Amino acid sequence: MKKISTFEYNTLIWFLIRACFTELTFTSILYYTRQDSWISITIGIILGLIPFSIYEFLKQKYPNENIITLNNKLWKKFGKVLNMFIFLGSLAIVTCTFWILVHFSSALFLYKTNLWIISLALIIPTSYAASKTINIISKVSLMLFYASMIFNVLILFGLIGNIDISNVKPIFESNVKDILKCSFMLVGINIMKLFYLNIINKNIIKNYSSKYSIIMYFITTINLLIIAFTTVCVFGIDLSTLYEYPAFQILKRVNILGIFDRIESILSIEALFSMFIQITIIIYYLKETILETFKLNKKTNKYIVISICLFIYIISNIIFITHESGEKFFINPLLYITYIILFIIPSITLIKSLNNIKIPKRQKNSASQEG
Repeated sequence: MKKISTFEYNTLIWFLIRACFTELTFTSILYYTRQDSWISITIGIILGLIPFSIYEFLKQKYPNENIITLNNKLWKKFGKVLNMFIFLGSLAIVTCTFWILVHFSSALFLYKTNLWIISLALIIPTSYAASKTINIISKVSLMLFYASMIFNVLILFGLIGNIDISNVKPIFESNVKDILKCSFMLVGINIMKLFYLNIINKNIIKNYSSKYSIIMYFITTINLLIIAFTTVCVFGIDLSTLYEYPAFQILKRVNILGIFDRIESILSIEALFSMFIQITIIIYYLKETILETFKLNKKTNKYIVISICLFIYIISNIIFITHESGEKFFINPLLYITYIILFIIPSITLIKSLNNIKIPKRQKNSASQEG
């Protein structure tokens, strides 16, 4: 397999964390913590370093293994059980994420179009991308990252004149329980999706260094904090909680040098990039799980991806009839499942890997003599 650059790998961090933030997480955080939303996000950024560190440790300690082969190596037959459990949970996550993408596209761009048609238009390019190798996916991520950065700079530049810091006052009005609840929500829905990057072996990343991944982690999470802070400062808390997608409604106020305005539809496309990359990466993970678990030939690659995408396409439209049903499922039962498969299981794998550290013979002999 061809190697990918460190920067290409780190652009995946940008998209995996940002996906579903403005479409789901931020709206929920605003509902519970109002103008204290920035406090919840700040705490969430700090707490998110815990799962981030777990994923990084496993990648550094086992550079030749991805998370699927690592579970098989450490747990033997039980590793397949763990992998299939993660597989089922991830399938639920990607199905719900795809539905959020479909509803978001409908609400902002295609509100008169049938949801089945929108779903079909979105699942086809996703299926094509997920069937490719990780180096091709990472190059797509790199190109979209540059576009995303340009959009973010334009948005921030165009909104500076509308920012009123007094709109975030008074602070500390929410109770601690709600603030922490929203912090854990941010970690579960957004930050823990970095787990899926452990499908990429460290050895196929050129000059990989955790330092650059940590830098990208903080760049991305601080960007989420800026989005939340800017939205409340521009709209005020009452108007922000009134909109379904407040972070996109403020795009209507973007004015660049008095020349470009009312370009919110163009700038909103940037949000689609994140969900597209996240869904692609998770489907890629699901495909690799099937290939490794059942020892299938690589030639079945496309058929597996098509089968997974067909399942997502049908189930998302049957189960989640409304946006509210998908949102409630994501925030409640699916959030608990996410913590189990993306935090508890990797934590157990981490503990198992620490127990498997071999003690040098000299240390063993000296320990026996002391005994």
